[in-house]
Amino acid sequence: MIAALGLISAVIYGASDFLGGLASRRMSALLASALGCAVAALGSGIAVAVERPTWSAADVVLGVIAGVLGAIGTWAFYACLAIGPMSIVSPGVAMIYAVAALLLAVPRQRDGGRMTPRAILLGTIAGLGYAGYIILMDRTSAASGLMPLFVELSTGVVLYAGVLAVHRVRRGPAELAAARGLRALGPALLAGLLLVIANTLLVIGLHLGDLAVMGVLNALYPLGTVLLALAVLRERLSRLQVGGIVLALLASAALAFG
Repeated sequence: MIAALGLISAVIYGASDFLGGLASRRMSALLASALGCAVAALGSGIAVAVERPTWSAADVVLGVIAGVLGAIGTWAFYACLAIGPMSIVSPGVAMIYAVAALLLAVPRQRDGGRMTPRAILLGTIAGLGYAGYIILMDRTSAASGLMPLFVELSTGVVLYAGVLAVHRVRRGPAELAAARGLRALGPALLAGLLLVIANTLLVIGLHLGDLAVMGVLNALYPLGTVLLALAVLRERLSRLQVGGIVLALLASAALAFG
């Protein structure tokens, strides 16, 4: 069951990341992150209202810190996906987050896309942010249920809103105006919906199992991003990437049934 939760959450994360990256090519990565986080926070708030978990100061603090790291990581990841090939960026971030996705990353892309120094820096920030996030969420108590997730996402919303407000004063309304239209808004909102589902499965899996199993399986999220980039954006995959996908699937199956 733990393996299933980890793998399913990874696939959903991958789809959410693809949509978030797509939205970041039509609006700023900050705005796309904020919109997705707001939708996810609303969903987690409803879940917490139904669940009625135990609240504790320690779990709230862990949720707040995880929220800061998760918000920074998501913004950096979306910004990286907006400027680099998704089939390289996503596995590259996962390689930092967990070595399990190493074989999916390659240094170049045959269709002309390439990793710039800025994309590498953003990917590193995203990977470190996500690593800190999952470690902190793993330290929350099982009795807290989905409460740390709600606190984490709410913290992200507050953080994003503050930065957007500063941008609004300094740069004018252009950034917020980019959210008009379903073509730009739709992917960001759908990314947030998938994010809260994946996060919920992740937290449940961490409370039921352990960080080692969930961390490894959750780091396979590039599978969804890479395959969607292949199907929708027509990004090409090298033989090494195809081999990495096959090995990742075999490894996850072995972990699930071994």
